[in-house]
Amino acid sequence: MAKNNRIVKKIVLSIVGIFIVFVLAVVINLIIFEKKASHVSEGKPIEKYSSRNIALLVVDIQEATTGSVSVNPYYRKNSELLIKNINGIAEVFKKKNIPLIYIRSEISNPLINLINSSFAEGSQGAKFDERLNLDAGLELVKSKKDAFTDTELDNILIRNKINELYVVGLDAAHCINNTIKAAENRNYRVHIIKEAVLSESEAMKDSMMLVFRDRGIEILHIDSINIVE
Repeated sequence: MAKNNRIVKKIVLSIVGIFIVFVLAVVINLIIFEKKASHVSEGKPIEKYSSRNIALLVVDIQEATTGSVSVNPYYRKNSELLIKNINGIAEVFKKKNIPLIYIRSEISNPLINLINSSFAEGSQGAKFDERLNLDAGLELVKSKKDAFTDTELDNILIRNKINELYVVGLDAAHCINNTIKAAENRNYRVHIIKEAVLSESEAMKDSMMLVFRDRGIEILHIDSINIVE
C-alpha cells in the first residue's frame, strides 16, 4: 500500500511539475512576444520629394476587433459608424488615385494562440471585417503593433514616393500609435482622421489625440480633409 502511495505521489508531482514548466513557458513566451510586438522600428528617413504624395493607412479593422468574433463590446458598438466613415474616406481617396493600404494583424505563435486565438493565422478573426470595402486597395499582414515591422509597407511607400500619411482604424493607443511613431522616425508627415479612429474608450481616444497633437501630428475631422494636390 505504501509503495502504491509513493507511486501515486510521484505521478502527481510529475504532473504538477510539467504544468508549472508549461505555465512558465507560456508566461515567458508572452513577455517576449509583447516586448517584440511593442517595438517601434527606426527605418530610414525618406527622401525629400518635390511634390506632395499621399497614402491612406487603414489599420486593424478586422473580424477580431470590430467584426463577428470580436470580444470587445466597445469596438463592436462603435464599429458601424467607424467602418462607414472609413469606407467613405477611402472612396474619396480612391477617386484621387491615392494609394489605399489595408493592414491587418495575424499571429502565428502557437503559445500565444493557445491563450487567445482571436488573431490566429488562418482564423476568422484574422480576416478583414467583411463590411470594409477593399476595392482597389493593397492588403498587408503584420505580426507586430508597428505596421512597418516585417511587412512591405516601407517598400510600397518608397516605391510610390509617399511623404504624407493619413491614418484610420484602431487602436489609437496601440497599433496606430506604434505605426505613427515608426512613420515619424522615417520623417513622414502624418494626419489622423478623428471620426475614423477608435480606442478602448472615448476618454482614451481623446487622451491619445492630445498626445498626437503634442507630437506634431495633425488631427483632422472627416469634413475637413484636404487632399488637393
